[in-house]
Amino acid sequence: MNKIICKAAQVLHMIAALCLSCFALYTAFTGIKVDSVQRGVVLALVLILVFSKEISREDRKWPLKLLFFLIMVAGVVSSLYQVFNYKKLAVSLGAITSAELVIGILLIVALLTATKVRVGWPIVIISGLFMVYAYAGKYLTGMAAHRGYSITRIVAHLWNGTNGIFGTPLGTASGMVIMFILFGTFLEASGGAAFFMDLAIALTGKSVGGPAKAAVVSSALMGTISGNAASNVVTTGTFTIPLMKKTGYQSHVAGAVEAVASTGGQIMPPVMGAAAFIMAEIMGVSYGSIALAAIIPALLYYLSVFLMVHLEARKYDLGRMDDKEIPQLKETWKKNWHTLVPVVVLIGALVSGFSTIRSALYGVIAAFVCSWFREHTRITPKKLYQVLVDGADGVVTVVIACACAGIIIGCVSLTGLGLKLSSLIIAASGGHMIIALILTFIALFILGMGMPTAAAYIMVATLVAPGLVDMGLTKMAAHMFCLYGAVLSAITPPVALAAYAASGIAKANPMRIGFTACKFGLVAFIVPFMFAYEPALLGDGTVPTVALALVTASLGTIVLATGLQGFFLGRMAWIQRGLAVIGALTLMYPGLVTDLIGLGCAILALAPQLFRKKPEATTESAAGTPEKRTK
Repeated sequence: MNKIICKAAQVLHMIAALCLSCFALYTAFTGIKVDSVQRGVVLALVLILVFSKEISREDRKWPLKLLFFLIMVAGVVSSLYQVFNYKKLAVSLGAITSAELVIGILLIVALLTATKVRVGWPIVIISGLFMVYAYAGKYLTGMAAHRGYSITRIVAHLWNGTNGIFGTPLGTASGMVIMFILFGTFLEASGGAAFFMDLAIALTGKSVGGPAKAAVVSSALMGTISGNAASNVVTTGTFTIPLMKKTGYQSHVAGAVEAVASTGGQIMPPVMGAAAFIMAEIMGVSYGSIALAAIIPALLYYLSVFLMVHLEARKYDLGRMDDKEIPQLKETWKKNWHTLVPVVVLIGALVSGFSTIRSALYGVIAAFVCSWFREHTRITPKKLYQVLVDGADGVVTVVIACACAGIIIGCVSLTGLGLKLSSLIIAASGGHMIIALILTFIALFILGMGMPTAAAYIMVATLVAPGLVDMGLTKMAAHMFCLYGAVLSAITPPVALAAYAASGIAKANPMRIGFTACKFGLVAFIVPFMFAYEPALLGDGTVPTVALALVTASLGTIVLATGLQGFFLGRMAWIQRGLAVIGALTLMYPGLVTDLIGLGCAILALAPQLFRKKPEATTESAAGTPEKRTK
């Protein structure tokens, strides 16, 4: 009996996945449906995907399976009620009947249960606390107090309309995000991921620390089609982490390099993570403007990570890859160049003014057509079925997290908490921008623990970004700062999703991987503070201003990496490291005087090594054999 139930659940999961992918492609071609219809259908199908997968597990007891089935039915019925009654609900002015109150409560219960199963407890607990706050405000004192709302009013606000569960985050996830995840799935199936990996290894494999550099380059390239840290780790890390270990990297170091490299994919244009699409909707700007603003920060991120990896390899004299393991660049290009065509089509469509959803659709079509250029990349009917199923599975976590984040946003808008928190941040910082930015970063790290980037960004962008704008940041800088901090939470212990994903491949402690990833990404943690003080790094300014900001920021990134690693052409004395760090930070701070001071400090720190006859040799134990370095 249990096997029959499991099999039936698997079939249901397959049907729901195919329906979700086909619905996304259909609406991308014909046009997005009315908000309640589009979002209701997607949420209903995602709830089926979540609970059918749990029911199909053989280790689940039948009472729990029955409970999951009942919750799934309740959630689906409640979501589809929106679809079939959207006209009636649109003119109800937020009022709901007793039956609709029950339906709304059932959806909230189903959503929170699905979120716990798929995402974890953190966002469920936070959502619950916000609902309690909306109800109990009249019992509080001080700035936190408000009039308090009845359960009926809270449920009506969260379920009926687009202020809560069916709000902007779910709308973005049910349209743009699904299409771009499908694009990435099609591109990967057509050989794009393999081509990026081979290309990265061909370019970096012969240099010192080649596998680590290949991890950085391939993860940056994969970021253009994935936009998800954990999936980047699993995709590229399966190959790069064993290679790094083979050439002498310790297990936790190999995992950390892959984790920090994969994390940057969420801010890597042209296809960034789901949070970037939500950011465009919240700000009310085009996705193209977000991608353009992210170019320089993304380049600085990967420049810093690449330099930290390079200096680590030089410092410990880590080995190179064998020639037989390195694919030929010319042969790699000749064999798989066609997998780049969909990316070109996507960028061309975005630049030409097509909507993001239509651009992603053209990219999907191009990936499918181009896959037939070579026999080894063809998306056959059997492969197409798997691509559609994988694409639907890939969007589940984002949709669930965004719908649950809608509960938080709904409670914030109902109680006016956002304005209060913005005022609190301004007051706590004493009007000092740097303190406000540090407090925001701390909030992002706390909220990002075990939570998808999109959900962490939504909460902070809703609660904190307005306060940063009030303090003088541009709207783009404030939201990009929040996005950056949410992205970096993927490698920040104690709950670092990218580090946990890497630990399974590297066979190392995830906490140790997380702390080591923070070391390699330490320069990257400073990048958001750079563009907060210098909006030109987001493309905000004249061409000469942007160019000067890019040059000084790049020099600062290079010098800071040498200071943190304590290595340039050879080992650096502590006074040299101190001068390098001071010089880097002043180079990063905008202004001619600070640039000149930073340049002077950098010259004092690095120039002595330029006049050495021979670079200092390293003889530490970590530079020994691979066996010694992995102990």
